Amino acid sequence: MTNILFISWDGPQTTYMEGLFLPIFRQIQQQSDYRFHVIQFTWGTASRTALTAQAAAEADIPYTARRIFRKPNALVGSMATVFAALPFLQSYIRRHNISVVMPRSTMPAAMVNRLRRTGFRVVFDADGFPLEERVDFQGLQTDALSYRILKREETRLLQSADAILTRSHKAIGSHETRTGVPHARFSRVLNGRDETFFVLRPEKRVEIRTTIGAASGATVFVYCGSLGHQYGWDEMMAIFTRFRSTHPDAMFLILTGNPEFAAARLPEAVAASCVIRTVPFREVPDWLAAADVAFAIRQPKPSMQGVSPTKLGEYLLMELPTIASKGIGDTEDMLAPTRHSFLFDHDDPNAVSDALRFIENLDSGPKPDLREAVLRFFSLAQAAESYITALEQRS
Repeated sequence: MTNILFISWDGPQTTYMEGLFLPIFRQIQQQSDYRFHVIQFTWGTASRTALTAQAAAEADIPYTARRIFRKPNALVGSMATVFAALPFLQSYIRRHNISVVMPRSTMPAAMVNRLRRTGFRVVFDADGFPLEERVDFQGLQTDALSYRILKREETRLLQSADAILTRSHKAIGSHETRTGVPHARFSRVLNGRDETFFVLRPEKRVEIRTTIGAASGATVFVYCGSLGHQYGWDEMMAIFTRFRSTHPDAMFLILTGNPEFAAARLPEAVAASCVIRTVPFREVPDWLAAADVAFAIRQPKPSMQGVSPTKLGEYLLMELPTIASKGIGDTEDMLAPTRHSFLFDHDDPNAVSDALRFIENLDSGPKPDLREAVLRFFSLAQAAESYITALEQRS
């Protein structure tokens, strides 16, 4: 048995641990002799971490939450958290016979950079390009002190880690070019979803469509996830508004934890046709079942080369034709096997018209061939296998 310690750093609203990582780790444990421990650094509330702890217990994964300091400011508090954590981490690794330490992203990388390497290997989950996302979408300057400090920590661990995990082949190429780290140290892992959970149930489709007042035969669009500048709000509204102008019974179902953002920005002309809901994760497949076409649009900034949108897998496993952005990680390769998807080119002035033509030409009814075409990229079993392969190749 090989014990792996996964270290993450998450904000108060983040649900990636219970929604993404814990299911994958549980699946890995079922398929191999690897056993996971999780330490999550967070400034979330006690109730938020309690939900994660419950999910970890159900997955048979030891879980510890540690508080992130936020004073006197985020940068100073974060670095204080890093140094305060070192004795705890060193002791935890020794007490639990940890063989592999797997820090996710930048701040855990800073911690591991300062640990004494006492017989454990380091597998760096580099994730995407988190610092560049802050440059692209939050106004962080590349000459800012915080950027320079954190970029140095990231680069240091990229160069010293025994193995590196990314979410796209494009990310591997970028890291290789910038750092000179050999290609053999990198592996792309998949963001899989539970295919037994994300499955189309016709009875739920009828139930939810009745709940939202969708007419029989009406086209229902859906978006599920975070909202903000990077998530293509204007593009979604442009497509829906033009479609509804010729299909007045069309509806747009918006499932988000940020309903205020959506409510404040709905165009008056289509507001009555939009339904905004915040639903528990366990109900997401039921609500997705009501839809006929989904949006997975994100602004294709340079930092997006490294991501693999989890919602894309959820949509496709639910047999939902999907409009997804070009230039997002390896999305184009993943969607190549299916005809039930449309790649939205943000540089093409005809992209909205082309998306409308795609929607008009869609077949009605279930699309099991769509689900089958993408299982190799988005199933939980395939995601677990990608991790196991990466771990075994570097052992």
